[in-house]
Amino acid sequence: MSARNWVQDIPSQEAYALDKILFRVQHDRAEEVRFFADPEQYIGATNLSNEARTALASTDVGKLYQLGVNPYLLRAYCLQLRMPEPDYLAALRAVAEK
Repeated sequence: MSARNWVQDIPSQEAYALDKILFRVQHDRAEEVRFFADPEQYIGATNLSNEARTALASTDVGKLYQLGVNPYLLRAYCLQLRMPEPDYLAALRAVAEK
């Protein structure tokens, strides 16, 4: 029996790494400050693919979802960014329609 999540087989190492980043940025004030002071530098210190780095740096919600980011962490991150609900939902719908 193969377990699946919302996008792929239970999550890839990269999805887990993205989840850890989002969790830290949401739950640790020092990490939040470091991340938002220079996202490129923060992300550059990770083992992420260029695709994942770009998606995170540009807050590409649809791509992050496709990469397997936990949807609850993704939503909390978008709330942290004060992303309007319609924009968040539109990004998810756009990838669902593909």
